[in-house]
Amino acid sequence: MRHHKTLLGFGQTLLVLLWTVIGTAGIASAQSSASLAPGDVLKISVYGNPDLTTVTRISPTGTITFPLIGQVTVGGVAVAAAEASIADRLSRGGFVKNAAVSVFVQERSAAMTSSVTLLGQVERSGTYSLDSESAQAVSTLITLLAKAGGTTDKAADYCYLIRSENGQSRKQRVDLVELLQNGDIKANLPLTNGDLVLVPEMDVFYIYGEAQRPGKYKLERDMTVMQGLAVASGMTPRGSIKGIVLNRRQGAEMKSISVGLEDRLQPNDVIYVKTAVF
Repeated sequence: MRHHKTLLGFGQTLLVLLWTVIGTAGIASAQSSASLAPGDVLKISVYGNPDLTTVTRISPTGTITFPLIGQVTVGGVAVAAAEASIADRLSRGGFVKNAAVSVFVQERSAAMTSSVTLLGQVERSGTYSLDSESAQAVSTLITLLAKAGGTTDKAADYCYLIRSENGQSRKQRVDLVELLQNGDIKANLPLTNGDLVLVPEMDVFYIYGEAQRPGKYKLERDMTVMQGLAVASGMTPRGSIKGIVLNRRQGAEMKSISVGLEDRLQPNDVIYVKTAVF
């Protein structure tokens, strides 16, 4: 009798374990077969490559940005299909041989009655809820940028808030230096339903000719021609200060203008240092 009870207890335990395994498999199967949607937050891992682990939110257009391969469309497809697509791109690109990719949905998007969209040079672009009852809700520009993980190292020091008013689209430039570094409360704009916040890529300038390190450089705020030359490690011994020409876009044309060393640079300016005539 005691032996019979032991077998019965073992059988009940085995049954519980089987149901647990079946239930877990069912959950995994449901997750892998369910379609991904804009607003979903995904954790993506690549076996043997922990540096590629990424947490990202699917954008309103159904895309994500993944390291090495860039933009990938995952909205409207099943988790398994998204895993296969990312793995294929990594393998075909020669980044990870026989890549094994795992996609886990950390947060499913809810139907948002009030939301704002964030795009551009931020860690996690996408649509964010303005519903005060949501744990993920945002209300101001600072809370939005914080939820998105901040800006990338390629971001400009300003962003645009684009809002529809009376049927017209209005674009307002916001100084991110004043907002994030100097704590200017006036720059922390409240957000409303339908707002679009765009963080563009940083402004740049170019320097060519008799410069020590010609190329493209980040345009710092209020940078002068002299400071631009300094960033490029100055002129070569063959360069001429009097031979500095600035090419600047004016309308649809690039025009050459004479500048002084203390003149301010503008986005996409091209500094050309001519060879001195001996």
